[in-house]
Amino acid sequence: MKLYFYLVILAGTALFTHSSVQKEDYAPYIVYLKSNFNPCVGVLIKAQWVLAPSHCYLPNLRVMLGNLKSRVRDGTEQTIHPIQIIRYWNFSHTAPQDDLMLIKLATPAVFNHKVQVIPLATANVRPGTVCSLSGLDWSQENTGRHPDLRQTLEAPVMTDKDCQKTEQGSSHRNSLCIKFVKVFSRIFGEVAVATAICKGKLQGIEVGHFMGGDVGIYTNVYTYIPWIERTTKEKMH
Repeated sequence: MKLYFYLVILAGTALFTHSSVQKEDYAPYIVYLKSNFNPCVGVLIKAQWVLAPSHCYLPNLRVMLGNLKSRVRDGTEQTIHPIQIIRYWNFSHTAPQDDLMLIKLATPAVFNHKVQVIPLATANVRPGTVCSLSGLDWSQENTGRHPDLRQTLEAPVMTDKDCQKTEQGSSHRNSLCIKFVKVFSRIFGEVAVATAICKGKLQGIEVGHFMGGDVGIYTNVYTYIPWIERTTKEKMH
């Protein structure tokens, strides 16, 4: 089932305006987690490792990289099965905290201009920093249930104090709040803004389905760097 929600974006951002041809944005670190259920997005952080929300632990999961358009092939397409999925130890479906998991791919990804890794955050991001929110959308000619287009918008990071005042932010710890300025809106698929890239590094991944209104809630990746590095090193073989 394809879910929708309203997103609002910054004034002057022309990336998502209506046009006869939608431009695909450059976000080669974004991968599509294809399953028999709702779409999810992950991030390629190492050749054989994907970081994703833990709620994306779905049956028959396949990781799709490179070009996702079914009508056009350019040789960058890769579909790799996971051989191991490791959820963060404290994750719980009843409380959407610690919503992270690591996916080990059966074979390393082959890098090309549409398949690249993204470095992880090395510090907490300062409030007011404008970050790129990258994810997947449905192209105008796509009437299927799977997204096929990388898209990006930009929005600023909120202060912790302002984040806690919001309905979404008050119930989350280790969170990163992004403010969408209300200028105009358009309907997008639920996976449209799944990652927050700040200063060229992965800073946040969406928390459950808590995107909505004019605030987006992301898991603060920086808090989990020790677990990510330890797990990927321990499971190398």
